[in-house]
Amino acid sequence: MNLLPASVAAAGLQLDGGAVLAVTIPKAASRKLTVGMRASALRLAESDGDVALAGRVELAEISGSDTFVHVATLVGEVVAQLTGVHYFELGAQITLYLNPAQVYVFDEQGDLLLAPVRGGEH
Repeated sequence: MNLLPASVAAAGLQLDGGAVLAVTIPKAASRKLTVGMRASALRLAESDGDVALAGRVELAEISGSDTFVHVATLVGEVVAQLTGVHYFELGAQITLYLNPAQVYVFDEQGDLLLAPVRGGEH
């Protein structure tokens, strides 16, 4: 899981380095938080409501039918797990997309504050 520092913002969460995620955080949450995102939650194709994370390819590794891409972004280094075999030039510019509904949020003590809703839960 990718773990990135964040803080509470008026519109939800702000990742250190800029990107704002529109998520609802409990009022009692500490100011300093950690956002977790699974590598499989990062995509190359944009969907409505996504947040863009632009960066530079540091490493691309093909593992069976998936490609793991390590990307240096303004919010920190992230790893994306992409279905299929993809080829990237080292140092190439890339933009990954994330749906804010797919993030986990942890407080300063590491306690889980927010997790993606799983199918069938209300």
